[in-house]
Amino acid sequence: MSLVEDLADQLRLAREELPLPQVAGATERLRTASGLLAWVLHHSATPVAVPDLSRAVERLEHAAAALRVAQDSLDEYALALGMPVDAHRRPDDGWTAAVPVQAGRGEAARAAADCGLSDWWGERVTAVTGESFAVDTLAGDRADAAQSTAELLRRCARAALDGDRRRLHRHLAAAGPAIGLALAAIAPPLVRHLAAELVGYPPRLEDLARVRRAALPLPAELLPQLPPEAAEEIVARVCHARTHRPADRTPTHPVDAATAAAVLVAAMLRATGRDDGALTEIIEAERAAAGAAQQRAAERAESHRAALRITDSGRRRSAVDELGRVTQPTKRRSGG
Repeated sequence: MSLVEDLADQLRLAREELPLPQVAGATERLRTASGLLAWVLHHSATPVAVPDLSRAVERLEHAAAALRVAQDSLDEYALALGMPVDAHRRPDDGWTAAVPVQAGRGEAARAAADCGLSDWWGERVTAVTGESFAVDTLAGDRADAAQSTAELLRRCARAALDGDRRRLHRHLAAAGPAIGLALAAIAPPLVRHLAAELVGYPPRLEDLARVRRAALPLPAELLPQLPPEAAEEIVARVCHARTHRPADRTPTHPVDAATAAAVLVAAMLRATGRDDGALTEIIEAERAAAGAAQQRAAERAESHRAALRITDSGRRRSAVDELGRVTQPTKRRSGG
């Protein structure tokens, strides 16, 4: 082997060992987690306790960009040596393998039998829809399962608008919890957007009855075993109404919340005279609105920090002296 060939082999190995697939996979996982945490933050009574993953996602994106720059540098070096880049380049399709995919229904059943676990997602979907399918049928659905929560929402909305409960069940069961649970994060803002279209302005407490009449019949029709409070709580939050949860009542099951949210989107699409094809436009509008709101919040926070920042030395000394006078205990004069 010549020196140039040996160097080309080392360049190929160095490029392949760059952890770009792992970083890209971790970024996708964190984006999904960020969506779920955003929903928790919106509905949490103590939002300070909810972690923020935006910095971690940003750093991973910067790391992925740096790794791509390193790949480009290796390619440029190879070209400078007169070696064709295609000789050592492999397509960057490894990032999909870095994201764990759900096993097929048959594999999941065998794994559950080995470790004593059950398919809690599929069992709960079966419970709320009242439909059941053979394992082989669901295993075939897995091959064509939705690869993103937005795609799953479109499929569920289409099935719900068609009144096809069995198709709704198959879409939900095939997607699995990794994609299905995020419905509870992305669907309620869309319900709020469509409710605003229905009433002509952002829905308020006085609009609760109208939104309930438009939204709740479809979940009751398609999900006969769904606890009614799962959909009612989402509608109440959309209208900024306080939800009354008895102390002895168990929290809403996560599958119930995700399934109810998806069907509520379909119900509001029907109430506003739209179909599932409008979801892409609505999702983009909500993303733009959320980004603008986040930018405004960041600008307000920066202005508050700037207002509290003291740069003048004279003002700083005056503030310190004033603080010292306030913190000193008041001396009492003794009576004569």
